[in-house]
This record gives sequence, C-alpha cells and structure tokens, in this order.
Amino acid sequence: MTQLTLERLFGSPDLNGSVPGNIKLSPTGDSITFLQSSTDDAHTLHLWQHHLATGESTLLVDANELSLRAKTLSDEEKARRERKRISHAGIVEHIVSPDGRSMAFPLDGNLYLYHFDAESPLQQLTDDTTFETDIKFSPDGRYLSFIRDKNLYLFDLDTWAPVPLTADGGGDIANGLAEFIAQEEMHRFDGYWWSPDSRHIAYLQTDESPVQKSQRFEIDAESFSVFDQRYPFTGTNNAIVKLGVISVDDKATRWIDLDRDTDSYIARVNWLANSQELAVQIQSRNQQSLELRLCVIDTQVQTPVLTETSDTWINLHDIFWCLEDSTQFIWGSERTGYRHLYLVGRDGTIERQLTDGKWMVSEIHSVDEQSGQVYFSGYYDSPLECHLYTVDLHNPGEPRRLTSPGASHQVGLDRTSTHFIDRHSGVDQPPGVTIRQINGKMSGELAANRIEKGHPFYPYRNSRGTVHFGELTAEDGQTLYYRLIEPVNRQAGAKYPVIVTVYGGPGVQRVTHEWIPPWHHYMASRGYGLFQLDNRGSSNRGKPFEDPIHGQLGKVEIADQLVGTQFLERLDWVDSSAIGIFGHSYGGYMTLMLMAKAPGRFQAGVSVAPVSDWRLYDTHYTERYLGNPEVNHDAYENSAVFKYLDQLEDKLLIIHGMADDNVLFTHSTRLFKHLQDANMPFDMMTYPGAKHGLSGQAINLHRFGTMDRFFDQHLKGKQT
Repeated sequence: MTQLTLERLFGSPDLNGSVPGNIKLSPTGDSITFLQSSTDDAHTLHLWQHHLATGESTLLVDANELSLRAKTLSDEEKARRERKRISHAGIVEHIVSPDGRSMAFPLDGNLYLYHFDAESPLQQLTDDTTFETDIKFSPDGRYLSFIRDKNLYLFDLDTWAPVPLTADGGGDIANGLAEFIAQEEMHRFDGYWWSPDSRHIAYLQTDESPVQKSQRFEIDAESFSVFDQRYPFTGTNNAIVKLGVISVDDKATRWIDLDRDTDSYIARVNWLANSQELAVQIQSRNQQSLELRLCVIDTQVQTPVLTETSDTWINLHDIFWCLEDSTQFIWGSERTGYRHLYLVGRDGTIERQLTDGKWMVSEIHSVDEQSGQVYFSGYYDSPLECHLYTVDLHNPGEPRRLTSPGASHQVGLDRTSTHFIDRHSGVDQPPGVTIRQINGKMSGELAANRIEKGHPFYPYRNSRGTVHFGELTAEDGQTLYYRLIEPVNRQAGAKYPVIVTVYGGPGVQRVTHEWIPPWHHYMASRGYGLFQLDNRGSSNRGKPFEDPIHGQLGKVEIADQLVGTQFLERLDWVDSSAIGIFGHSYGGYMTLMLMAKAPGRFQAGVSVAPVSDWRLYDTHYTERYLGNPEVNHDAYENSAVFKYLDQLEDKLLIIHGMADDNVLFTHSTRLFKHLQDANMPFDMMTYPGAKHGLSGQAINLHRFGTMDRFFDQHLKGKQT
C-alpha cells in the first residue's frame, strides 16, 4: 500500500481528480464550456469547451498565458470570493451569451469576450485599475452588464462602449451589489436583475451608513491593517436597502416604494415573464414571516400575494418560477414542515400541490409547459441522496427519478429541457460529470473520474477504510444518520482511536452518499477511525428536524452528538479512552461546547475558527435562531461557550486565521483571555493573513500537520 502523506494530500494533481466546474450547456445544445485546472497546477483554472458530437475537449483560454499583469485583489473582491467560497486562481467564472455564439469572463479584474466562430476569438473589453464583477448578458444578448466601483455599468456590444447606469455608488452606497448579509447569510449573490425583454434592470441600492462601524484588525506576517468595517452585529442596525428599476433607453431610475418595515429584509427579487412586474419577497426582521408581493413597475401598484409564517423561522429559498402567461407561478413552501412545490395563482390561491410527503424539495430547474413537466432536485428516495426528478404540472403524482441511485447529484438543465449536466459522486466515486438526455440516458461523459489506473488517487486506493452508514435515535425519537470510517487494515481484537468530525450547525448536511474528502482516508490510513453524525438542526430533513435548536444553540446538537459518542464507545474496536473531536466554524463551536459540557468524553479536541459568543456574530444568521439579544438575553448567555468552560478538563487546540472577516478573530482572543485568566492550559495556532477558510497549500500543510501531532500525542499516546 502506497502511504498517503500530507504533502501528497495538498499537492498536485488533485487527489479528487481533475473535476470540471462552472459548467455551462450551450443554448445551441452542441457543446459545453467549463473551467478546469491542469494536472501540474491544481490551483489555477482555465477555460475549456467540450463538443458533444466528438466527445473531445479543447482548451480555449489558458489563464497563465493571458494573465500578464496580475492585480492585487481589491478588498471587495477578496470578500466576494470568500463569500462564494472561491479559492482558485485564474478564470474563476464565465457566462455564455443567450445565442451561444460568445461568452464573457473576468480575469485580473478585467472583462474578456470570447467569440466561438471568429478568426481572432479573444477580445479584451476593459483595461483599468478596478475590478469588474457580477457580469451578466442581457436576455437579448446585446449588452453586458457589470459592477465597477459600486456602480452599475452597461457594455453595448454593438457600439463597444461601457456606459455607467448609476453614478452615486461609492463609500457607504453600493448599486447592484448584494450586501454582506445577503451574500453570507441569505445566499443571495445577485444585486440586480434583467427584465426578460432586456428593457429594464431592477437593482438594489445599499446604504451601509446605519451599520455599526467597528475596527477589524487583519494581522499579517510583517504588518497589520486596521479596517473600519461596518459589521452588523446581532441586535444592531442593518444596511438600508431600496429597490429601483432603471430603463436601458433613458438610463433613468424609478424607485419602488415598498412601504415596508425598515428593519425587514428584501430577500429575493424576480421578474414575471411579462417584463412589467416584479415579484419581491420581504422577510421580517425576526424572520418569522415572509411576504410575496407583486409590483407593477410603471404604476407601482403593489399586490400582496401570500405570506408564509412560522413560530421559529422561515428558510429562504430560490423556488419561484413564473409561467409564460404570468398568471401562475410555482412556489416552494415549508407550510407542511417539508419544502414542497405549489402551483399558485396571482391572487395567492394554491391551485395545486405538486409534491408532498416527509421529504424535501431543494431546487427547481425547469418547467416544460408544452409537455407539462416540472424538473426539480430533492430527497424523495433518501435523505442521503439528492436526485433530479420530474412531476406532471397538471396531474401530479409520485415524482419520477431521472438520476441513478447510490450517489448524490447536482444537475443543470438546458433551456429547452432536453438535456442535463449530471455532476455526481458516491462513496467510492469521486465527482464525475456526464451529459444526459432528459429521460436519463447518457449522451456523453465529460469527466468519468473513476479510480482507475492513471487517476491521482489510484496509488492510494487501498488507503481507504471501510465506510459504514447507520441510524441512531435522538431523545425526541427522530432519526440521526451517521457515517463511520474504520481504520485501514483493522485487526480483530485491537483497539483504535476515533476522531469525531463535527459541524452540527443549521443549513448544512454532512452525512451523504457522496465522495469523502481524502483527508478522512489519510487519517484512516494512519490508524484512526472517523465518525460523523448530522444532529438535529441540520438541513434537508425538514422543519421538525431543524426547529429544536430554536431559542438555544449548543443544546440539542450536543445531546445528539453524545448519542453518537455513546454508540462509538460500545464498539469493540474503539478505544473509549482515545476519542477526539475536530470541527471548523460552527464545528469549532461544537467542539468547544462538547468538551466543556461533557468533560472526559473527548480526550483531545481541535477547534478551528470557532464562534465563542453569538453576540459577536451577524444579525440575519444569529437572530434567526436566538432572536434579539436585548430581548432574549438568556438565550445568548446560554448559547455562548464561556459559562461552561470551567468544566473543561481535556486537551484543547484552538486554530484561527488572523484576518478572518466572518468569524472574527475576536472570538478566539476572548477565548484565549478567558482560559488564561482561569489558568487553564490549552494549545493554540494562529495564521497571519488567513481568512475564515484557512486556504492555501502552505497553511494546509502546517495546519493539518499540527493537528496530526496533537492527536498522535494525546490519543495514540493514551492507548493501552
């Protein structure tokens, strides 16, 4: 067996295989464009095209050849990439024109246009010192729109001239950009939207001046920076956001008076197919109500359509699909406790429920009105596998699955609903990509990525421990799913240490039938078992599974994780005196809470970028679960780690990036001070200049090497 090492784990080529990303089906249906790294540099992405007829892929743009003068990323661009979890260099996104004849992409902050059929295909559109972001084609393909210096611009592809549509952006004012809260917590990355007829653009203007200004320190290796950052700490003011509609012809903005509570959120904006109305979703500050409202852009007549309410919170989603006549739309609702699809009239009348049952719909992809088929992703077959399904719009019955079982699938449909891209992975299958007809039949394979000779993971194929899935029961009777990886070559009668890898926070699911990141196999090859459990509060299980965390974080999650620990302790091969725990972000918080609330159960824990006090986190995320800190003081006190730390007795390592702008470094400095004042020993490792993701080969090598030494000392050293 070839030994898997940390150096190989974070080296090139990527052990997961070369997996295409940002995949786009051409509107003409004959090709696919995608981003992919080279075999010798897994960090830089290049632009490729795959021809369906020949099955061949062609490199269109080599980012290294084109990138002649790399710019330093602006603070806004750094933040945007952190929010979108973009860690690669090179070409990180691209869009295809509506007619499929060209595509646009940013590189080094400038815009490029690639013409598929031209003799000289590549054209640079901008050459300036700023970053152009949020690029979109108009639906008619005549314009490219983008954001520059917090203003909205048009690039007329007939006259080849950029034209500013707004001029008041800058400082605290931003036009067409999704603000921090929208990106990080509402999962809305767009701040402007084209009308289907290409005559108008709806956009949000954000004024951050009411948001509390605080000083955030970013500590680098040889210097430090102080940022006057407007960070909306829970219980404080959010930004002021207003909705405008700008005419492409006269460049004039008409502001829409939504007559809403100034503390509410503009959660989503969609155009109706008639290009005359906007569907606006307004969420209350306490997130217990969500109103869907139709707004006529010319008259500003506004009609409330429906309101969703909850005693806990409303989950935002992107399921709004307007039918062509604009008299009906498909809406996603959790009113039954599980997100399902409903056909709704303009007056809010539910004309038909399209899906039903104790399972979740996750996303709507397309509606073929001619055939009456609605295509969506969901968890009808298993809460551990996401699949593509179809259901009849007029006579809905049981959903029909279009993807193969035994794996999870992320799909994208073409505009005509005749083909889809299937990005799939399973426990023994790294992410692969196929192109399939809408009936599920394969038309082509973009990336097989099977673990065969030549695959980067092939030499280490025997480094994988046996993987088990199972079910446990929470104290309220609900099912908890777990995944357990045995140590490689486990010997009968021997005892082994186990590391619990925890996240535990809402909005995330970890136990799925998907490819397991190679770090887990690396640890299994080093003689560790690894255990992961999705506690109550995790996503894709419905509101009955999520809601128990409302009002106090770190309570039912802890109880459920301890159910998993008790299960581990009963296994005959597990050394119950050598159980460790590791988590990042919410998982770092869970690591602290588990070690403090259950002393002696975990002999060593690694807490990475942990939340320590929810008062230091942002409004939209924290108030969703704990409410207003002025009103619900006890909820915040009971959910912070500090009141439990006097029970801490096991070995603790805290890791944090010193430029983290999500879970601020202050969370850990407060934690350091509290433990020091109590004369409690702990280990720490901080990384200058590192953001929340702690990305980069050097950081990863050092961070995981530090964890190796820590766990080896305190878990393997304890074995009898």
